[in-house]
Formats: sequence, C-alpha cells, structure tokens
Amino acid sequence: QHYKSITFIETSMDNALAILKQEPLSVRCQNLTELLPTLPIRQLHMYLPQLLSNIFGYDSTPGWRLSSLHSNFHPTDFKAIRAFLKPNGGCLFKALQCLESDNSSHFLFPFNALPPNSVALLNDRAVPSLYRMFVNVDIESKELSMTAYHYYFMYFTYFLIHPPPGVVWPASLADVLYTQLVEDYLHFFLPPGNSIPNFGAAHPINRFVPNTYSLSQAFAEIMFEMWLNQRGNDTNKVVLSIDQHQSRSLIPWRMDSYDHNNKDLQVRIIRMLVKHTHRFVYTPHLVKDRYTEDITNYISSSFQSNTYQFLNYHFATWPLISSFRGLLETWLSYIQPWRYTSIVPGPLTDSNISEWQNFIRDNLPAYCNLLDRCLRRMSHSLICSGKNVTLLSRVLKIYSAPPLLRTICELERGNTHNIVNVFTEGEAAQELLDKLSGEIMHLEKQLSKSTPSVGQSAAASGLFGWISEGLWSQPDQQDAQQKTVDALRSSVSQLQTMFYISPNMETTSTCPSEQSGPDYVTDALYRRRLTPQGRERMVAGTLKRDLKDVTAECNPALRPICSYENPHLVRYLYKLSLSLSGKVARQLRVVHGSKGPIQSVLKPLVVQVKEDVSEEGALLLNLRPVASYRFIFYSALIFLLSYMSGINPLLIFTYLGLALAACAFASSIVTSS
Repeated sequence: QHYKSITFIETSMDNALAILKQEPLSVRCQNLTELLPTLPIRQLHMYLPQLLSNIFGYDSTPGWRLSSLHSNFHPTDFKAIRAFLKPNGGCLFKALQCLESDNSSHFLFPFNALPPNSVALLNDRAVPSLYRMFVNVDIESKELSMTAYHYYFMYFTYFLIHPPPGVVWPASLADVLYTQLVEDYLHFFLPPGNSIPNFGAAHPINRFVPNTYSLSQAFAEIMFEMWLNQRGNDTNKVVLSIDQHQSRSLIPWRMDSYDHNNKDLQVRIIRMLVKHTHRFVYTPHLVKDRYTEDITNYISSSFQSNTYQFLNYHFATWPLISSFRGLLETWLSYIQPWRYTSIVPGPLTDSNISEWQNFIRDNLPAYCNLLDRCLRRMSHSLICSGKNVTLLSRVLKIYSAPPLLRTICELERGNTHNIVNVFTEGEAAQELLDKLSGEIMHLEKQLSKSTPSVGQSAAASGLFGWISEGLWSQPDQQDAQQKTVDALRSSVSQLQTMFYISPNMETTSTCPSEQSGPDYVTDALYRRRLTPQGRERMVAGTLKRDLKDVTAECNPALRPICSYENPHLVRYLYKLSLSLSGKVARQLRVVHGSKGPIQSVLKPLVVQVKEDVSEEGALLLNLRPVASYRFIFYSALIFLLSYMSGINPLLIFTYLGLALAACAFASSIVTSS
C-alpha cells in the first residue's frame, strides 16, 4: 500500500509538471485550476516552487509573459492568468491559503536575491525588523525560511527588479498584465477607505498587534524592501540551478547591471506604489479601530523612510539622460500627498495647510535635500532642452505655492539636522540662475541672427524667394526657441521670487562675454584645461578658439551621451570595446605612439583613459563614432545605393574592414621594424 501511494504521488507530479508545458496559457491556467485543489499538502508543497518558477520564467522557459501580455492584443490569456493570480478567489491564492494552514509548509529563499545592504546586515547577524516576520533566518546556509504567502510575494516583487533573461518590458505599461496585477494586489491588501483584510496566523510581525498576522502589512513591507531598498552593489551575476523541491534559480542582486530603460519602467511602477500608499494612509477609513490605525501608522513610517532613501540614492546616481523624468515625477508625487487623498484632489491652500504640516515636517529632507539635488542637476544638464525646461517649470510651480513655501522656510530655519538649507543659503538656486541667464542671452542671440532684416526680406521676394522660404525656413524651430526663452524667463522670475534674489539680470547673470579670467590654464604637463569661466563660455557658444588643445578631464569613452548618438548602441559598443581592447593592446600602443599618415587615420579609433600609456588598459579602442546617427545614415545610404546598383553591400563593408585591418597590420610591422 505504501509503494502504491508513492507511485501515485510520482505519477501525479509528472502530470502536474507536464501541465506547465502546455500551450496556450489559458489552457494551462484551466488545467491548473482543476489540478491544484486535488493535490495533497505534501505534493502541493513540492509543486509550488516549480509553479512559481514557471510563472515568472526562472526555469529557462519564457514564463507566463507577465511583462508583455496586453489586454487588447491577448485578451484570452490575459483574462485567464489574471483570474488565476487574483488575490480574492484566485486558484493560486487558494492553494497558498491551504499551505498556510500547515505549519510545516515552509519555503527557502536565497540571500543573494535580497537587496545588498540587507544581505550585509544579515551576514553581520543584525537581522532587520522586516525579516523577523519570517519563520527562520539561517545565516549559515544563507537562506530565509518563509510561509507560502511570503514566498509568492518575494517572487512577485523580485520579478520587477531582476526579470529573467529574455524578458522585454514594453514602452507603455498601461494595460500590461503585471501592472494590472500590481493594482489588484494594492487595492485588495491596502484598500483606501475600507477595512484591511485580516488573515490570522501564528507568526506575529507587529509589536502593536500581538499574536496577529497582517498579510496586508507583510505585502507592503516586502514591496518597500524589494522595490525601494535599492542601494549598493552585490556580487557577480550568476544563475543558480533549479532544485526539485526549492527554486534557487533567482538571479543575485546587482545594481550596476541594470539597464536604464528597465530602470525607468521600474520607477513608473514604484510611482504607482507611492500614489496608492498615499491614498491608503491618508484617506479616512470607514472602520476606525486600533487594528487599522496601528497598521496604517506602521506602514506610513516604513514607507516614508524607504521612499526618501530610494529617491536620495537615485537622485545622486541617475545619469544625465531623459529617463530622469520618471524619477522626478515619482518625487513630486511623494511630496504632494494632498493630490491623492481628498475626494476632490486639488492644490495646497491656506485652508488645508494645517492638515499637512506634520507630513511636511517629517519629510523635510525630501523637500529640501532633494530640491537642492534637483537644482544642481539642472545646472549641469542641457537646460535649454524643451523637456528639461518643462521639468524645471513643474518643480518651481509646486514650490512657489505660498503655503508650501512659507511652511518649508519656517521649518528649515528651526531644523538643521540632516537638512540642506536650500532656501536659507540659496547656493544651488544662484548657480542655476546664472546658468539660466546665460542660456537666455545665448538663445536670444541665435534668434536675432535667424530673424531676417528688411533688405533680406525684400531680396527674398518673388517666386524663387517664396520657394526658398518654403524649403529652407524653419518657423517652427524659431517658435520653439522663443517658447523656450519665455519658459526660461518665467523660471528665472520664479527663482528670484522664491529665493529672494535680486531681479537685476545684469548683476545676477554670469554672461560668458562679460566674465573676466582666462578660458583655460596650463598644468605641469603643458596640457590646457578649461577653467569654470571657460567652461561657461564654451557652453554658451562664445569660446571657439583653441578648443582642440583643451584636454578633457573625464574618461573620453564615458562622456555623456549626446543627442546625435544612439544610447543603446553607445552602451553596447563600449562593452565591446572593453572586450576587444585587451586583445589588441599592443597594436593600440603602436598606433598611439607612432607618427605617420597611416597613424593619423587610425588615431581617432584610439582613446587614452589613463595617464600612463604603458600601463595595461590605458588605451581603449574607440568604437563610439559608429553610434552616431550620421554614421548610421551614411551606412544605410551606402547599403541602399549598392543594393539598387546590383552590388552586394556586404562586399563594400568587407573591403572597407579589410582595408582598415591591412593598414593597422602594415603600421604595426613598419613601426616594429
């Protein structure tokens, strides 16, 4: 009889694993809905890790495509998976509840899938408060033992941070399955204005509610930990093998391996979390009891500390690219909870400022420190860009509201602990104001040059003048520049009003043409380096002489991505150049140290990244020109013309490559001889 039961379990497991390979996904969900209620506890415990790995794609399969299924393009699979994973009555949550009833059903989650700073605390045996809700924290084996609900929540939140290889997030997250599931879970576990669902169990996590386990609090804490606690780097990225009983195929945490496009998508979902948490915490609940109040206060405290640390870290480390807009909007949503809590959302006024003074006081670093970082970042970015002007205008519009500005200034004067006196000192505002003034004068000079005079207008009359004007004139560009100038002047006026700076443009502006001092200085190695005044003149376009003799102080291979370059191609070519430079290091030194016609042609392909050229890795193969849109355009044009003329376009590129390789080989032979 025992042998028959073992055979039955093995047969059932084989059938259950076979279901995970069925297509389409709607059929797989239907079969799993029929199977899971029939499995005994022991078999369900063995099956859950395999099921979650299959759902999220950590078992070397495409997974259930949570990041790409769209309600309009895949309606059948979308509805089936959403019904299977929904928290109120979904088949998976019924199975999780069944496993929760068994005190012996625990699941292991590896340390290397946790945020790095939490791993450091765990290795030092300083267990953070969040991890005390788990069944056991095994420091020796570096694993967390947790219940079924926790196990699924860890998988779900981890999928956003480190999706398995091959997962591609769409440009728009609207109506994507993963986004809809996030909204479903937020509205179920953190319902604004309604009573919190209470799930009883034997593992207390809240000292305010003894012997009571709040699944809502656990869900919120895990989201804050996995999504907002993103600071620091971890070990190298490897993929672990799959165990039959416990899934250990998660990718270890590594912040420096993030793709900025995926990071932007993560920030957008985190913004959803920020707005919904504001609604949950600050919307009056219909049922007011101690349980709901304690849970709300606990979540609010954890949410504020984690969100500020997340924003502060990424404000300091986010590159100067356009995706910063998502992070800035997340910050603006966080510091304006009044937009999401009232029945009719509106701005902050004198009548409701008293209700938010405690929030502003508790989050004063988010108002002062992050504003200081934002203003300094704007000073070092291309502020004349239309997108950057819009972002700056939004920030200044929010802070220029009299009730908010007055409250922040009063709190700033009375609190100096970990607070940047951004309004009292005004250094960042003055620096940005100088930059804006220079940009305004530069744009106005361009507009004056592009505006035709009376004589030019008369000469351009007639049929040919009308045709020439229609073909080559750019009225839209001039209108856009004029709008940019108007927006910059409005920002200057708001800065002067907010920070009490003199409105005299001639005294506050650091116009490059009126500044005194040299454009560059010569160091001990007779290299010319730009001074701050020369850098401002170069940005304004008035420094046009001797630029070729000025030495860049940064790694030329890591200079900011320009508007005429493809960002994805720049990053890929940089990684490729790193791998190739070590193999051709000798040839690079020969090209860099030699003189001649061949070397003059090849020298643009070599950049110096260290002071000592003899040191290994001092020279880098420069493939960045290939990433420019001009190179891509001309390559496509050559390809098209050769194709239309009947010549194989691959032969042309092959001959060009062989010619360059022959030149490099001949150069190395001649120099060595």
